[in-house]
Amino acid sequence: MSQKSLIGKTVLVVEDDPKIRQLLKIYLSKEGYEVTEAVDGLEAKEKIEALDPCILILDLMLPKVSGEEISKWVREDLKSMMPIIMLTAKVSEKDRIQGFKLGADDYVVKPFSPA
Repeated sequence: MSQKSLIGKTVLVVEDDPKIRQLLKIYLSKEGYEVTEAVDGLEAKEKIEALDPCILILDLMLPKVSGEEISKWVREDLKSMMPIIMLTAKVSEKDRIQGFKLGADDYVVKPFSPA
């Protein structure tokens, strides 16, 4: 399948935990999405620029570049309105508010139900 035929269907999962990445890939693939993975913030930036995914699922506590920095970069520098779903162990109200201020469209706390 060519890269152009996947436009609008590519999800980038940025998560350093391989088990969570695999779980998300299984569920999203069943729904018809092409899933691309990144294990740290630096790799995420490279893949966002190269692939222009339709959705970004973003852990906040990442090696190299934090999820907060990625979200801010997507919204401010790239001026992208791609949906960002933050997937994190940060559970406080302050963290959630900060996530939305940084451009999150949704904020999901770990552990979560894939359903």
